[in-house]
Amino acid sequence: MHKARASRAQIFQSFDALKGFREILKEKERVIVPKKILSEDNLAELDYKIHQINVGMMVKITYYDNGQYVQIEGKVSKLNLDTKMIQIVKTKLDVKTIIDIKLGY
Repeated sequence: MHKARASRAQIFQSFDALKGFREILKEKERVIVPKKILSEDNLAELDYKIHQINVGMMVKITYYDNGQYVQIEGKVSKLNLDTKMIQIVKTKLDVKTIIDIKLGY
């Protein structure tokens, strides 16, 4: 009897009648922010910090992505200053998008 009741309840479960509508609304809520332009002093400090990074080090990085600032933290898995690429766990970042770095937090 309990099984039949559970089966009947599934019929009345809610569903998303407008599939994808919630995602569209969420995207509309997002406000696009212009990328900050760093001063020469900030760029020099950022360059210094980037050169202090080693593979395996824990870092917290704030970077610009698709009109918003994102913060990621984790272990540096790859670093290539020639191609200006840093990889935190599985996320690859272009060094040019980084605005802040906290080392060994």
